Amino acid sequence: MPHLRPTAFFAVLTLAAATLSGCYNTYRVPADEFRKLQSAGAVIEDQKLAGIISPEEVSALEKRGENDLVTITDDKAEKVGVNRDTRLFVRSEGGRRYQVTAFNFSMASSQLVASDRDYLLPLSEVKSFEVDHLSTGKTVAMVSAGVILATGLIVGIVVASGKASF
Repeated sequence: MPHLRPTAFFAVLTLAAATLSGCYNTYRVPADEFRKLQSAGAVIEDQKLAGIISPEEVSALEKRGENDLVTITDDKAEKVGVNRDTRLFVRSEGGRRYQVTAFNFSMASSQLVASDRDYLLPLSEVKSFEVDHLSTGKTVAMVSAGVILATGLIVGIVVASGKASF
C-alpha cells in the first residue's frame, strides 16, 4: 500500500471541504420586499411597509408561523420563497456582507437591527439585500467534479509511487 504524502493529503482534504460547502443562487431583493421578512413586531411598527402593502398582507405577515414560507419578488420579478432556514444577507456600501436571520430583524426605523447577530446598520449604508438558496444542481455538479478529481489524484499517486521495495 503506497504512503500518501502530507501535501497530497491536504490537497484532497481542501478539495473535499470545497465540494461539501455547496453552491448557492443569490437573489437581489428590493428593500421594500426585504421588509416583509422582518420580525412580526417590526412588521407592525414599520410605517414604510404599511404604506406599500395592504392591511390584510400586514396582518398575514404579523400572524405567520415560525416555519411558514413567505414569498417575495426579487429585482428580476422572480418569486423567491423564504423560511426560517433561508440565508439572508445585507451588503454594505463598502461591500461587506452581513448575514441576518429571517423573521428576526427590524428595519422599522432608519437602521437595520439584527440583535441575534449584534448588527446595527444604518439603512443609508446598505447597498443591497440578498437571499441565498442552495442550488442542488450546482452542488451535485461541484461534488461530482470533486470526486472525479480526487479519484484521479489518488490513482495518479498510486501509479507514480511504483512498486514497494522492502
